[in-house]
Amino acid sequence: KLLDTLLVPPPKVSLSAAQEIAKQHFGLDASCKFLGGERDCNFLVTTAGGNFVLKVANPSEPDELLEMQCRALQHIQEQDPDLPVAKLIQPANGRDWARHTTGTVSLRVRLYEYLPGVALDWVPLDPLLMQNLGQTLARLDLAMRSFFHPGAGHALAWNTQVIDQLQSLASHIRDARERELAESVIDRFKSFVKPRLAACRAQVIHNDVSYHNSVVDPQHAVEISGIFDFGDMVYAPLVQEIATTAAEIGAISNDPLSRAAEIIAGYHSITPLEDLEFNLLPNLISARLVLSILIESWSRDETHWQDDRDFLPEWRNRVISALELIEDTGQEEFENLIRSTCGVMPELAAGDPGSPDALQRRNQYLGNASYISYDIPVHLARGQGAWLYDSAGKAYLDVYNNVPHAGHCHPRIVSAIARQTATLNTNTRYLYDVINDYAQRLTDTLPDGLDTCFFVSSGSEANDLAWRLATAVTGNSGGLVLENAYHGITEAVYHLSPEGGEFDTEPGHIAWINAPDDYRGPWKRDDPGRGEKYADYCQDAIQRLAGKGHHPAALYIDMIMSSSGIFSPAPGYLEHLFADVRKAGGLCVADEVQSGFGRTGEQMWGFQAGDVVPDIVTFGKPIAGGYPMGLVVTTREIARKFGAKHAFFSTTGGNPVACAAALAMLEVIEDEGLVENARNVGTKLATELRSLSDRHSLIGDVRGSGLFIGVELVSDRDSLQPASEETHRIVNDLRENQVLVGIDGPHHNVLKIRPPMVFSESHVDILVARLDQALSR
Repeated sequence: KLLDTLLVPPPKVSLSAAQEIAKQHFGLDASCKFLGGERDCNFLVTTAGGNFVLKVANPSEPDELLEMQCRALQHIQEQDPDLPVAKLIQPANGRDWARHTTGTVSLRVRLYEYLPGVALDWVPLDPLLMQNLGQTLARLDLAMRSFFHPGAGHALAWNTQVIDQLQSLASHIRDARERELAESVIDRFKSFVKPRLAACRAQVIHNDVSYHNSVVDPQHAVEISGIFDFGDMVYAPLVQEIATTAAEIGAISNDPLSRAAEIIAGYHSITPLEDLEFNLLPNLISARLVLSILIESWSRDETHWQDDRDFLPEWRNRVISALELIEDTGQEEFENLIRSTCGVMPELAAGDPGSPDALQRRNQYLGNASYISYDIPVHLARGQGAWLYDSAGKAYLDVYNNVPHAGHCHPRIVSAIARQTATLNTNTRYLYDVINDYAQRLTDTLPDGLDTCFFVSSGSEANDLAWRLATAVTGNSGGLVLENAYHGITEAVYHLSPEGGEFDTEPGHIAWINAPDDYRGPWKRDDPGRGEKYADYCQDAIQRLAGKGHHPAALYIDMIMSSSGIFSPAPGYLEHLFADVRKAGGLCVADEVQSGFGRTGEQMWGFQAGDVVPDIVTFGKPIAGGYPMGLVVTTREIARKFGAKHAFFSTTGGNPVACAAALAMLEVIEDEGLVENARNVGTKLATELRSLSDRHSLIGDVRGSGLFIGVELVSDRDSLQPASEETHRIVNDLRENQVLVGIDGPHHNVLKIRPPMVFSESHVDILVARLDQALSR
């Protein structure tokens, strides 16, 4: 019964017949243009006095539904006459519609004023436009709040709350993966959503304010100039209205989640959403997307008159992509995004103030040398996306952790780990395919020549092995690192990590290179030659090594120079640095543990900021999305020379589970456009942070790249006196207000902003607002 009206094709009306209808029933001398329609037949009617829309009703729809639509428009005009909703033009018979008979066919016709504008899928989906759309929708629902009609309970396929009754239509979805996805969404709807809908506010809703039923003012492209086609009106939960619009508009954008959240935020600013409605929105949006796939797939097989709709394949791909993105993100993370965009911080409880018992037990069994962040520790219980939750359920926006590179508990990575764990986990003394698959996939992203992999279990192990390779191949014993660098915790790389401040002077076989600090250093950002000038410090370090009886085996450099204060390499810096090291007989090691996998937003690897190819590249932390793994990639020649005299084996390095997780990570980076996201969101983040400096003199500098940003705080912009104490207070203030950031730099005065790569523009808004408040305090 739900599908009955969709089985009947729209009436066939010629242009000449439409002109005759306009003349006979509405007294209009007009030309007509066919506008199409899923159930009705629609025409643009052009006259000397203006334009109108002529609607010829589907013969399967009862008069009751036409009457409901007409009564609703009149009610809206009475309640909110400024709403951009078309007025109904009465025919000569004085009623709401006329009957036009031609031969044996009787047609029911209505005429509406024409609402000029541009369709939403033809304009940029600006956040302000999305908010205005949400506000307009909320006003429409407010105007309809006191409206009711007996026809509002009619059977309608395009009614998300009855999607469970249409589950059998999934058999028409030809792609098995899409069919499985659709059925999982419907199953979740039946178990989680439907039992809760009865507790939601309900009324008659438009139920289809989408890109084909709304237009934008072409002169003011952020204003809604028209909402029309009330043919899908139904009595339903109010939250279904906003979910429908968020799903339909989000699906045609490049960022479905953010656009949906912005629409909902606009709605919430007029009609505040209830907590249960926030809970249900992500699932309702997914359900609406699935509903459209069900009906389209069924319609393709059963209603052949619609086969000429050429836009459907592209539209279907967009809907599937939006649906997959929501599923990959997770319903809870999507809800957090919606809440945060609405200014309703996700908070389920008062929070756990560090759990003294947990801290005491940690110190008892781990010792108190293990550093814990924040004056009041955060006792974490779980994470999802860009959010962490403490043991009491309080949510924290994670703006610091790069280990869960694609977000906490990314479902594809979790699934890859679970599948591989349930299948095989062993060591590299055996043959298995996933290690080869990953090695090939990873080295394909690197320059030619970097083609040989050594698998280990952490970034520290990777840098330790790189030291073994460098000393074995060069025969030299000296190391070069930036002052205040950090490269790991093993005995070898501990000496290559002066960040901890435990070395008063350089170790005997190590020389420190002055950092290319173009904020505090002698050459500032306006000096185009600063890269080469800072690289010249390497010559001084090489000479100091020689004075201590050593020649460089390797230069280690973190390509975002995090511990030095977070600096992107200046033009020419890496080229001159690498040339000096190689001239002195050393190898160049690119430590990509922090800057790699698209973190800087410009390219996949940090060293690609310069025209250089390292001799050795090391990876750790984010490589497998949180699963322990490290990797060294070098040239076949370096590996051959090392292997001629040295053996290498790591029991857990490159185990099947780690490789499966790492392979899933690469796929997620590519499929979800995380490098591009780091660039776009990082640009907005840096811009917003710089705007704060206009109001807060404590901000001395904002620098970095992509989603790795440093904000240096100074108590005086002229003397650049480090505001170390204030930095400490601000980071703890943010922690109290549910935002987690870190501290870096030699003076401990740089806010370290390095969130998971799924960080969105809405997350930026939360961070900037909370930092603004903390700086003010």
